[in-house]
Amino acid sequence: MAKHRILLVDDDTDILEINRSFLTNEGYDVSVATNIAQTLQKVETNSYDCIVLDIMLPDGNAYDLPSKIHVYSNAPIIFLSAKDQLEDKITGFKAGGDDYMTKPYNLPELSARISAHIRRNMTRDGFLMEFPPLTMNVKTREVTLNDVPVHLTNREFDILRLLAETPNVIVPFARIYSHVWGDDGLCDNHLVMVNISYLRKKMEKADPTVQFVKTEWGSGYSFTYPPIRNTMRAE
Repeated sequence: MAKHRILLVDDDTDILEINRSFLTNEGYDVSVATNIAQTLQKVETNSYDCIVLDIMLPDGNAYDLPSKIHVYSNAPIIFLSAKDQLEDKITGFKAGGDDYMTKPYNLPELSARISAHIRRNMTRDGFLMEFPPLTMNVKTREVTLNDVPVHLTNREFDILRLLAETPNVIVPFARIYSHVWGDDGLCDNHLVMVNISYLRKKMEKADPTVQFVKTEWGSGYSFTYPPIRNTMRAE
């Protein structure tokens, strides 16, 4: 599973190392910078999913950074500061920050806020399709069902995504075949059915109590949401 990339910016190297170690253990790919110049150099040459900025840096004030960062990246920005006055927080949001945490802060809370902002950003950009308890990451082609990974082939993922784009609407065999196999010729219904069967089995293994893919007899398939509850399969 691809890791989300985070950039941590702080001139206190002890705090930087504590944060880096904790967030790495949380599963993030973490880069660090200690000043504005390093931050801009990294943002210009790398892609990040979230940026955590300490406000007071040795070569300037981080309030000036969001407008420069957004030239290269739309990653959400979380400000960290010892300043806890309402006016300071308002300044941070007006400068382009997406969040503001005051020191001392709780590392699990920081991790949770990072995760929430990444998820919100991906949903806004169309990379994340969420049909609780099902989540599809269009960018990484990862699927989870009740937080259990569902490992799909590219064609299985393409079928699921196609169906999910129009919930509760029948998608004909020919539409699925043409879209997934790139063939506008004679539709191979059997090939579609076999791949749907594999897709269903993998999703059922992750959670046997729900069913998202419904057979529309004689027509094709649909993505049903809310999902069908398989009460007889519940543990």
